[in-house]
Amino acid sequence: MTAAQNMNPKLKILIPVVRGLARILGKDYEVNLHDVSIPERSLVLCENGYVTGRSEGGPMTDFGLLMLQSEEYQSREGVFNYLAKNNRGELIKCSCIFIRDENDKIIGFLCINYDLKKAVAAQELIEGLLRVEMSGAGVEPAEEPGARFPEPVRESFAQDIDEVVGDSLAQVKRRIGKPFKYLTKPEKKEVVRELHDKGFFLLKGSVDILAAEMGNTKFTIYSYIREIQKKD
Repeated sequence: MTAAQNMNPKLKILIPVVRGLARILGKDYEVNLHDVSIPERSLVLCENGYVTGRSEGGPMTDFGLLMLQSEEYQSREGVFNYLAKNNRGELIKCSCIFIRDENDKIIGFLCINYDLKKAVAAQELIEGLLRVEMSGAGVEPAEEPGARFPEPVRESFAQDIDEVVGDSLAQVKRRIGKPFKYLTKPEKKEVVRELHDKGFFLLKGSVDILAAEMGNTKFTIYSYIREIQKKD
Protein backbone atom coordinates (compact mmCIF):
# COMPACT_ATOMS: atom_id res chain seq x y z
CA MET A 1 0.00 0.00 0.00
CA THR A 2 1.44 3.38 -1.01
CA ALA A 3 1.76 6.40 1.25
CA ALA A 4 -0.98 8.15 -0.75
CA GLN A 5 -3.42 5.31 -0.02
CA ASN A 6 -2.80 5.71 3.73
CA MET A 7 -3.46 9.46 3.82
CA ASN A 8 -6.30 11.27 5.51
CA PRO A 9 -9.26 10.88 3.08
CA LYS A 10 -9.91 14.61 3.29
CA LEU A 11 -6.55 15.26 1.61
CA LYS A 12 -7.16 13.00 -1.38
CA ILE A 13 -8.95 15.80 -3.23
CA LEU A 14 -5.55 17.52 -3.48
CA ILE A 15 -3.81 14.68 -5.35
CA PRO A 16 -4.61 16.06 -8.83
CA VAL A 17 -3.71 19.56 -7.60
CA VAL A 18 -0.23 18.41 -6.55
CA ARG A 19 0.38 16.50 -9.77
CA GLY A 20 -1.05 19.29 -11.89
CA LEU A 21 1.11 21.96 -10.23
CA ALA A 22 4.23 19.88 -10.81
CA ARG A 23 3.44 19.63 -14.53
CA ILE A 24 2.55 23.33 -14.83
CA LEU A 25 5.54 24.67 -12.88
CA GLY A 26 8.11 22.29 -14.34
CA LYS A 27 10.95 20.06 -13.21
CA ASP A 28 12.65 22.72 -11.04
CA TYR A 29 9.68 22.72 -8.67
CA GLU A 30 9.11 20.01 -6.09
CA VAL A 31 5.45 19.79 -5.03
CA ASN A 32 4.62 17.85 -1.87
CA LEU A 33 1.56 16.90 0.14
CA HIS A 34 2.01 16.10 3.85
CA ASP A 35 -0.49 14.38 6.15
CA VAL A 36 0.47 15.93 9.49
CA SER A 37 -1.27 13.20 11.49
CA ILE A 38 1.61 10.83 10.65
CA PRO A 39 4.78 12.96 11.00
CA GLU A 40 7.08 9.92 10.79
CA ARG A 41 5.92 9.32 7.18
CA SER A 42 3.94 12.47 6.47
CA LEU A 43 5.10 12.85 2.86
CA VAL A 44 2.19 11.10 1.16
CA LEU A 45 2.72 12.58 -2.31
CA CYS A 46 5.98 13.91 -3.78
CA GLU A 47 6.45 15.22 -7.32
CA ASN A 48 9.96 16.09 -8.60
CA GLY A 49 11.51 14.90 -5.34
CA TYR A 50 15.05 15.23 -6.68
CA VAL A 51 14.94 18.92 -5.68
CA THR A 52 15.39 17.91 -2.02
CA GLY A 53 16.20 14.23 -2.52
CA ARG A 54 13.06 12.96 -0.83
CA SER A 55 10.31 10.54 -1.83
CA GLU A 56 6.86 9.40 -0.71
CA GLY A 57 6.80 7.93 2.78
CA GLY A 58 9.45 10.34 4.07
CA PRO A 59 9.11 12.19 7.39
CA MET A 60 8.12 15.75 8.06
CA THR A 61 11.03 18.20 8.25
CA ASP A 62 12.18 19.74 11.50
CA PHE A 63 10.78 23.10 10.36
CA GLY A 64 7.46 21.40 9.55
CA LEU A 65 7.30 20.03 13.09
CA LEU A 66 8.02 23.50 14.46
CA MET A 67 5.19 25.03 12.39
CA LEU A 68 2.82 22.33 13.59
CA GLN A 69 3.77 22.74 17.25
CA SER A 70 4.31 26.49 17.65
CA GLU A 71 1.40 28.81 18.47
CA GLU A 72 3.06 31.41 16.24
CA TYR A 73 1.88 29.59 13.11
CA GLN A 74 -1.59 28.41 14.16
CA SER A 75 -3.46 31.46 12.84
CA ARG A 76 -1.55 31.68 9.56
CA GLU A 77 -2.56 30.42 6.13
CA GLY A 78 1.00 29.22 5.57
CA VAL A 79 4.63 30.31 5.31
CA PHE A 80 5.68 31.64 1.94
CA ASN A 81 8.85 32.31 -0.05
CA TYR A 82 11.44 31.47 2.60
CA LEU A 83 14.91 30.27 1.70
CA ALA A 84 16.36 26.94 2.81
CA LYS A 85 19.11 24.60 1.66
CA ASN A 86 18.64 21.04 0.55
CA ASN A 87 20.91 18.27 1.82
CA ARG A 88 23.33 18.97 -1.01
CA GLY A 89 23.78 22.51 0.28
CA GLU A 90 21.91 24.10 -2.65
CA LEU A 91 19.57 27.05 -2.20
CA ILE A 92 15.85 26.41 -2.61
CA LYS A 93 12.88 28.74 -2.19
CA CYS A 94 10.09 27.16 -0.19
CA SER A 95 6.43 27.79 0.50
CA CYS A 96 4.04 25.82 2.69
CA ILE A 97 0.24 26.19 2.56
CA PHE A 98 -1.67 24.94 5.61
CA ILE A 99 -4.61 22.67 4.74
CA ARG A 100 -7.41 22.78 7.34
CA ASP A 101 -10.53 20.72 7.99
CA GLU A 102 -14.04 21.99 8.71
CA ASN A 103 -13.01 22.65 12.33
CA ASP A 104 -10.10 24.85 11.20
CA LYS A 105 -7.56 22.26 12.38
CA ILE A 106 -4.41 21.86 10.29
CA ILE A 107 -4.51 18.41 8.66
CA GLY A 108 -1.98 18.82 5.89
CA PHE A 109 0.78 20.86 4.28
CA LEU A 110 0.92 21.62 0.55
CA CYS A 111 4.56 22.53 -0.07
CA ILE A 112 6.34 23.90 -3.13
CA ASN A 113 10.15 23.95 -3.24
CA TYR A 114 11.91 25.74 -6.09
CA ASP A 115 15.47 24.82 -7.10
CA LEU A 116 17.30 28.16 -7.32
CA LYS A 117 20.38 26.96 -9.24
CA LYS A 118 19.25 28.55 -12.50
CA ALA A 119 18.13 31.76 -10.75
CA VAL A 120 21.48 32.05 -8.97
CA ALA A 121 23.33 31.47 -12.24
CA ALA A 122 21.22 34.15 -13.94
CA GLN A 123 21.84 36.57 -11.07
CA GLU A 124 25.58 35.99 -11.26
CA LEU A 125 25.50 36.58 -15.03
CA ILE A 126 23.56 39.85 -14.68
CA GLU A 127 25.77 41.09 -11.84
CA GLY A 128 28.84 40.29 -13.93
CA LEU A 129 27.47 42.26 -16.86
CA LEU A 130 26.55 45.20 -14.64
CA ARG A 131 29.96 45.14 -13.03
CA VAL A 132 31.56 45.55 -16.46
CA GLU A 133 29.11 48.20 -17.69
CA MET A 134 29.33 50.30 -14.54
CA SER A 135 33.08 50.08 -14.10
CA GLY A 136 34.46 53.52 -13.26
CA ALA A 137 30.98 55.02 -12.89
CA GLY A 138 31.20 55.22 -9.13
CA VAL A 139 28.90 52.25 -8.65
CA GLU A 140 30.15 49.50 -6.37
CA PRO A 141 29.58 45.93 -7.62
CA ALA A 142 27.88 43.34 -5.44
CA GLU A 143 30.24 41.94 -2.81
CA GLU A 144 29.76 38.37 -3.97
CA PRO A 145 27.41 36.38 -6.22
CA GLY A 146 24.16 35.59 -4.46
CA ALA A 147 24.69 38.34 -1.87
CA ARG A 148 21.17 39.68 -2.41
CA PHE A 149 19.64 36.49 -1.06
CA PRO A 150 18.72 36.60 2.65
CA GLU A 151 20.03 34.01 5.09
CA PRO A 152 18.36 30.61 4.52
CA VAL A 153 16.13 29.00 7.10
CA ARG A 154 17.78 25.98 8.76
CA GLU A 155 15.61 23.10 7.55
CA SER A 156 16.64 19.47 7.32
CA PHE A 157 15.06 17.59 4.39
CA ALA A 158 15.58 14.16 5.92
CA GLN A 159 14.77 10.98 4.04
CA ASP A 160 13.81 8.95 7.11
CA ILE A 161 12.67 9.50 10.68
CA ASP A 162 16.06 8.60 12.20
CA GLU A 163 17.60 11.52 10.30
CA VAL A 164 14.99 13.96 11.64
CA VAL A 165 15.51 12.81 15.24
CA GLY A 166 19.30 12.74 14.94
CA ASP A 167 19.51 16.16 13.29
CA SER A 168 17.23 17.76 15.91
CA LEU A 169 19.34 16.37 18.75
CA ALA A 170 22.59 17.32 17.00
CA GLN A 171 21.50 20.96 16.71
CA VAL A 172 20.85 21.16 20.46
CA LYS A 173 24.11 19.35 21.28
CA ARG A 174 26.11 21.81 19.18
CA ARG A 175 24.53 24.72 21.01
CA ILE A 176 25.18 23.20 24.47
CA GLY A 177 28.64 21.84 23.72
CA LYS A 178 28.49 18.69 25.84
CA PRO A 179 26.65 15.33 25.94
CA PHE A 180 23.16 15.30 27.43
CA LYS A 181 24.10 12.80 30.15
CA TYR A 182 26.44 15.38 31.76
CA LEU A 183 23.71 18.04 32.08
CA THR A 184 22.22 19.05 35.41
CA LYS A 185 18.53 18.48 36.00
CA PRO A 186 17.61 22.13 35.21
CA GLU A 187 19.70 21.93 32.03
CA LYS A 188 17.96 18.73 31.01
CA LYS A 189 14.59 20.39 31.57
CA GLU A 190 15.70 23.27 29.37
CA VAL A 191 16.67 20.84 26.60
CA VAL A 192 13.28 19.13 26.89
CA ARG A 193 11.62 22.56 26.68
CA GLU A 194 13.57 23.45 23.53
CA LEU A 195 12.78 20.14 21.85
CA HIS A 196 9.13 20.35 22.92
CA ASP A 197 8.76 23.80 21.36
CA LYS A 198 10.28 22.50 18.11
CA GLY A 199 7.71 19.68 17.88
CA PHE A 200 10.31 16.97 18.52
CA PHE A 201 7.98 14.93 20.73
CA LEU A 202 5.37 14.67 17.97
CA LEU A 203 7.59 11.91 16.59
CA LYS A 204 7.06 8.35 17.78
CA GLY A 205 9.97 6.97 19.78
CA SER A 206 11.48 10.40 20.42
CA VAL A 207 11.03 10.17 24.20
CA ASP A 208 12.84 6.81 24.38
CA ILE A 209 15.75 8.12 22.29
CA LEU A 210 16.15 11.26 24.39
CA ALA A 211 15.90 9.27 27.63
CA ALA A 212 18.76 7.04 26.47
CA GLU A 213 20.83 10.10 25.51
CA MET A 214 20.26 11.68 28.93
CA GLY A 215 20.68 8.52 30.97
CA ASN A 216 17.16 8.86 32.39
CA THR A 217 14.04 6.75 32.16
CA LYS A 218 11.33 7.68 29.70
CA PHE A 219 9.04 8.35 32.68
CA THR A 220 11.40 11.13 33.80
CA ILE A 221 11.22 12.71 30.34
CA TYR A 222 7.43 12.41 30.34
CA SER A 223 7.34 14.17 33.73
CA TYR A 224 9.43 17.04 32.31
CA ILE A 225 7.05 17.31 29.35
CA ARG A 226 3.96 17.35 31.60
CA GLU A 227 5.60 20.07 33.70
CA ILE A 228 6.21 22.18 30.59
CA GLN A 229 2.67 21.66 29.27
CA LYS A 230 1.22 22.56 32.67
CA LYS A 231 3.19 25.82 32.72
CA ASP A 232 2.08 26.63 29.18
